Parts: sequence; structure tokens; C-alpha cells
Amino acid sequence: MISLEKPLFLILIPIIYFLIKRYKKKAVLRSIEILLILLSLSGMKLLSYSDRVNTFFLLDQSASIPSWEKERAISFIKESLNNKKIYDRVGLISFAGDVNVEQDLSENLDLSNISGIKNPYFTNIEEALNRTLLLKPQQKPARIIIFSDLQENVGRVLNLEERIKKEKIQIDVFPLNTSFHKEIAIEKIQNSDIGHLGQEFPVSIRIRSYGIKEAKLKINFDGTSQTHDLKNLQEDNIISLSLKSQNTGLKEIEAEIYSPEDTYRDNNVTSSYIYIQGKPKVLYLIGRDFNPTFAKSLAVQGWDVVFDSKPYPQILNLNSYQAVIMDNIPQEDLSIDKMEILKNFVTDKGGTLLVLGGDKSFSAGNYQGTPLEEILPVTLRPEQILKKSNVAIVIVLDASGSMGSYSGGDMKMELAKESAQLVLDLLEEKDYFGLIAFDHSYQWIVPLQPLTNKEETASLISKISPGGGTALYPPLKSAGEALIKAPIKSKHIIAITDGQTEGGDFYNLVKYLAKYKITVSTIGIGEDANIPLLKDIANWGNGRFYHTWNIRNLPQLLLSETKALLRSNIVEKNFVPKSSTEEKIEVPPLKGYVLTSPRYPYPTILSSPEGDPILARGQFGLGQVIAFTSALKGYWGDEWLKWNKLGKFFSEMLRETIPHQVPEIKVSIREEEGEGIINVIYADKEGNYINFANLKYTLIDVQGKKLKGSLYQKSSGTYEAVFPIEKLGKYQITIQDNDKVLAKVPWFFGSSQEFIPKTFNKELAQKITSISLGKIISSPSDVFRRMPYQDADKKDLSPFLLIICIILFFIELILRRWREIQEIILNLIGRIKIVEDQEWYKKIESKMIEEFNKKPTPSMLETVTLELRARMFIAHLKEEERKRKEKEKK
Repeated sequence: MISLEKPLFLILIPIIYFLIKRYKKKAVLRSIEILLILLSLSGMKLLSYSDRVNTFFLLDQSASIPSWEKERAISFIKESLNNKKIYDRVGLISFAGDVNVEQDLSENLDLSNISGIKNPYFTNIEEALNRTLLLKPQQKPARIIIFSDLQENVGRVLNLEERIKKEKIQIDVFPLNTSFHKEIAIEKIQNSDIGHLGQEFPVSIRIRSYGIKEAKLKINFDGTSQTHDLKNLQEDNIISLSLKSQNTGLKEIEAEIYSPEDTYRDNNVTSSYIYIQGKPKVLYLIGRDFNPTFAKSLAVQGWDVVFDSKPYPQILNLNSYQAVIMDNIPQEDLSIDKMEILKNFVTDKGGTLLVLGGDKSFSAGNYQGTPLEEILPVTLRPEQILKKSNVAIVIVLDASGSMGSYSGGDMKMELAKESAQLVLDLLEEKDYFGLIAFDHSYQWIVPLQPLTNKEETASLISKISPGGGTALYPPLKSAGEALIKAPIKSKHIIAITDGQTEGGDFYNLVKYLAKYKITVSTIGIGEDANIPLLKDIANWGNGRFYHTWNIRNLPQLLLSETKALLRSNIVEKNFVPKSSTEEKIEVPPLKGYVLTSPRYPYPTILSSPEGDPILARGQFGLGQVIAFTSALKGYWGDEWLKWNKLGKFFSEMLRETIPHQVPEIKVSIREEEGEGIINVIYADKEGNYINFANLKYTLIDVQGKKLKGSLYQKSSGTYEAVFPIEKLGKYQITIQDNDKVLAKVPWFFGSSQEFIPKTFNKELAQKITSISLGKIISSPSDVFRRMPYQDADKKDLSPFLLIICIILFFIELILRRWREIQEIILNLIGRIKIVEDQEWYKKIESKMIEEFNKKPTPSMLETVTLELRARMFIAHLKEEERKRKEKEKK
């Protein structure tokens, strides 16, 4: 069958009649050409009909469908494929809150690798059908089979009624059953946004219960928990209670419901939040060389400052604090477990951490590779490493009898000597080096002096042999006295021992050396070393402590310590930090800082003239971390300690980062149609609405992914934005007006309508099938039944019509110009003949000249034809003429 998509072009056919009538036979071919062009423009198609069935399977993967029902659906699909004809095509689409095309239309269907969907907490059948209609070939009928309970809670499938009728699709429904026979869930917690310190506030908890009469309700708030036994539960229950907090700041109210009869547990926990007004509370962790000036300036700004010192027991209870300040604390003073608690305080609790610099902070405090490094807005591996000008190092080496023993097949003393010799390779000629070997007494094996002859020094070290007891104090004192006299600024002692040392006033000695900026590091070997004493010596001496059970690790430890001494993580010079933000910040000068590098994407607020970070801030999870790489104490920060804006500067920064909500803004968040809605009411202090504001939001979802967007004004002073919901759990939303933070609001999405027990929506199934001439199916044989619409394949004839038209055009052209073409051909043949004769004569002439130089003999003439004779004779005459002309020239 033939069809025309644009038949209007056929109105031009009278042109053909006019041509034939006027030009008669001459216009026949031209008329056929015009007719072919008109048919091509009209979109001529060749139609062929078949009973092929294009089938899409739509599989509901929402949370309300249990795994065994999904398996039942897949088994049904597999069985139905046995009834599929070879030319039928099938596709598979998974859907819930989002849609995933598992496979487009194909002759075969692979059910072995169904990837599923991201958001099972909603059911959006409308979007699933929309996606299917986009995949369906145009103008072709298709059957869609929906495997679902049809309990849609996002979108409305009946919105597509007109499109379903227009698209020639037939929708069948295969009923799936929900998994919930008995279910209990916390729908939401209601409380005021703001509470007051020490005052009770009401809380209402709404609980939905289906078939469950008894349950336990647990409330967690501000570090305390309470349990309530609930009995005689109805479908809808409101539990009212009162809470109060003795701490200020943003507090989480967590409610958890439990029943052994419960089917689904993911909806048993939800949270709400309240901001307790009062003085914000900060925990100040005191480190090395503490100066109270900064802490006092914060107290003046209205902060409740609580101090904590080593071993920092308050870290174990951070619920009452909005912020934590770490002031020049070395890594060795803070356990990994406590670092993890601080990390969790920031990322999960929404707290703020301020890390202050100093000679024991950041990389100078050995925080590389720790949990704390993971949440710093700077990197501890700076792009440039500074080399100290010159160093003086004295190794105090244990040469007691125990060092003569073997460990793992190696003598301890030999490995110790090799380690000391390896240190020489790292030093330069202008560096000072010395080595003292000790047992019950001591001896300067290598006097402290410039390292001008490494080979001689190495030879002296090789002669050390183990002796008697262990007395560390005298050689340590001697090493210190020698370093005090050395004309070098950077001075260090490295003490290595494997045993218990004799007594001595180590504390006063090491503190005395510290006054001359001489550091003392210690390395303990094995289980007999006096670990507590060696740790104390390193702490008192501002050095590092190492311990190893295996003597073979000694070379690596000694080299690591030496490398750390040779490179500087600290920059000491006078400079004024420059502002890296649009709003220029004027601050006093500093005299030093710990070297770090910027960490993308976190902004640097203040930097050195070379671009090194001085003050940086970053968002990590729900909270923020501020890094100040200089020190608010002593030599580096003495000008800042005198600055009358010190407390205000850091207080404002801390208040911006801690969770809060300014009085001029009201933020509420809700779930609607599977999406999160942020609603903001914005007014000034007088209550006048602020319009046309440039409000933006930053959202951190359950998985830690960050999403940014703008809020659009909906009415006077009211702004809204929409964000996707893909998981149950906590979301953190920050609202900004340009760069000013207005609010940081957490929100908990803990319940979905998917968890509400419902039966198969038969009413909706009947409406869908009625609209589309489908049916509710139960037999696999119904899947590939023939459609009420025929599947027509249309083949476009335009290319063939145009090719025929071009061929006829050339035929017409040839017929019209036939006489001219004949003349051209004859002339071409004549010229070819003349050229051929000329070539032939030239060949004969050449041959005759080669064979004879006189007239041809009668015998020769007799053997050739008359024509050939004539041609040979002519060739002979030409040769004679050529010779005559040559003689005349001579």
C-alpha cells in the first residue's frame, strides 16, 4: 500500500497537463520527471503491515515491593518470553522515585543483570510511562505491562490519558503485593525552632502503627536518653513530652521506635532540631606554650570557654559544645580515637573546629596521614619544602652490652653503626655532626665539628664496640654543652637506646637545653627500653619519640628523623597577611607560620606574600573547620595578641560557622511529591520583608555530596528552592545572601509513604486498562497476544523516485542533443584514425630506413601488397630527400 504524508504537493500536477498539451511528445519525459519530483515531495511511502508486538516491561522497584514479589515478576517475564514470536521486540524499565532504562526495545531480553534504581522511597508511575513513550518508535503501537502495586505517591499517571490514547499503546497491569502486614513508623517530630537554656519545651511525636499494639519509644537528646513503653497503639498516635537542655547551641532530638513485629526498620528513626539560646560554648584544648590572651578575648565576646589539657578527657563528651579549639597540640598528645571523635563532631554533629598553628601543629606536629588531616582545609604536604641553612646534629648512641646481642640474625650494634653512617650522606660539609657512644661511661667518637671529611667520620663510627651498662644522662649533658657552643642556629640531639638507663635529672637538663633551642628526639629499641622516660625526654625537648620492636627498622627511623630536621615546615619572617577575599581584611603583622598548601575547593581567607595559607575555612559534612597556620602566642603572634579586634575577628568567624539561624530569617524544609522544598521568609530587624535578595543555598546530602542552587522569590519576602531526595537520613542546608551566611539548618528525612501498608490499587488499574484497551493480566500467555492496532512499516520511496528522475533527465538530454552528439563522436573517431595513420607511417619509415638504404629490389616488392609497396616506396623517397638536404648543408 502507498501513502502520501504531504499530498498538497499534488496540486501542481496540472503543470504536467499544460506541458503535454503545448509541447506534445517532446514533453513526455519532462512531465514524468516533474511527476516523480512531486511524488517525492509528497512523502510517498510504501506500507507493509505485520502483527509484531513491541512490549515494554515496567518493573516497580520501590521500597513497598518486597524482594519475593520482584522475583515473582521476573519469573513471570521469563515464562512469557516463551510465547514471543521471533520478530516481536521487548524492553525493560525499572522505576520507583526515579527511572532506569534497563534495556531498550530488542529482539531478546537479558534479565541476568538488572541494576535497579537509586531512589526506592517514592513511586512515580507517570515519569516511568513518560520515559517509555519517548523510547517507543513513533507511529508504532506498543504494549506496556506494569508490574506494581500502583500505589503512586509522586506524579499522577492519569495526567497522561490523552497521550496514551494518541500514541496507540495498550497498558496491561500485573498486580504486585506490598510486604507490610504489620508496620510501625515515626512520621515526624514537632517542636519549636528555638528554646532557652535550662527551660523545658514541648515535643510531639507522631507515630503510625498498622497492626502493632505495643512498642518501645527511645528519645535521645543532649547526651541523655529516655525510654517509653507504648501500649494500645492506634493507627495514628501523638506522644507528647517535655525536654530541656543545660547546654546552648543546635541540639538534635532523635526518636526511635522498636517492635519485634515490625516489618521494615529503615523508618524507625527520625530527628528534629532545636536551637537552645544562650552563651555559645567552646572547648579550648590547651597545647604547648599556652597563652590565655586569645581565650580571654573570646570570653569578652560572649563565649563560654571551657579549658581542657592533656590527655583531653572532655573530647569524649562534645555534645554540649558548639566549637572546639586546638591550640598547638602535637600529634603524639592526641590519640587516633580522639581524632576520630573530633572528625565525627564536625562531619556528623555539625560542630566547628578551629586549629591554631605553632611549632607543634599541622605538619610540624606530625599530623600527616591522621584523621585530623582529612578534615583540614589545607594540605600538610606543601608544594615547596624549605631547606634549613645549616644544622648541628649529635647522635647519642647506646653502646652497652645489650647492643652486642643479635636480633633477627643481625647484631644490634652493627645496624646502629650503619644507621649513623647513613645519616652522613644526608648532611653537607657546612653541617655540624658529632657522635657519643655510651655504656656506664661515655666517649666522643666523633667530636662535634663541620662535616668536612665524611670518609674519616664513617671510619671512626665503624670502630665502636659494645661495652657495659647504660647511663644516658652524662652523654646527653655533654652533647648539650657542645651544641650550646656551636655557631649554628638549628641544633638537635638524637638519643638511641635499647635498655633501662641509670638515674639523672633529665627534666631540668632538657628544659635547660630548650632555652637554647636545642631539640631532643629519642628512639627506643625493643621491650627493655625505658619507654615512658624516652617519651618524656622527647616531649620536654620539643623533639619526636620513636619506638620499634625490630632493630632492622632503626635505619629508617633515624633517616626519617634526620630528614625532618633538615627540612623546615616552619617559615619565620615578618610579614602582613594579605586578604584573598573580595572584602579586604586589615590585620596586624605576623612573624611566622607552619608551611601548608591550599586545598581545593576550600577558600583561603588570608595568605602570606608567597601565597601560602594563613587562614582557611572548609565545609566537611555538616560542620566546618578553620585553620590558622600561625600562632596566637609568643614570638609569631605578639602583634595579634595586642590587637583590640582579636576576639571580635575570630568570634564572628566562629559564629558564622556554627549551626544557627539569625532572627531575620525563618527557614523551613518539607518533603513534597518526592522532592525537598526549602522555604525561606526573609525580613529585616524591623520586620519589613526583604525582596529581590540574591539568596543561595548549599545542601550536603546523606552521602556527603554537595549541591548548590538559588532560591527564587515566590511572594513578598518568601523564597523557595527544590532539591532531590534520594536517601533517608540527615541533610544540611546553608542559606546565604551573597557571601553572608544567614542560616545553617539541618533536616532529617526519616519516613516515606512507601512504608505505609496498602493493598493493590485495583481502582487505578481498571482506569488505566480501560483508557488503553488493556487488561489486568495473570497468565504469561497474555503478554504477547496480538495488538488491536497493526504495526505498519513505512519505507520511504523518495530516494528511488529521485534516482529515476535523474536517469530520465539524462535520457531526455541525450535525445534532445542526439545530432550534436553524433557529430562529436564522428569527429572524435576521424581524429583518432588520422593519429593512428601518422603513427603507422612513422613506424614503416623507421623500419625501411633500418632495412635498406637504396631502392627496394623487385624480389622484395613482389612479397608485399600493393598498398605496402606504395608506402615503402614513399618511405624510400623521404629518406633520399633527407640525405640530399644533408649534402646541401655541407
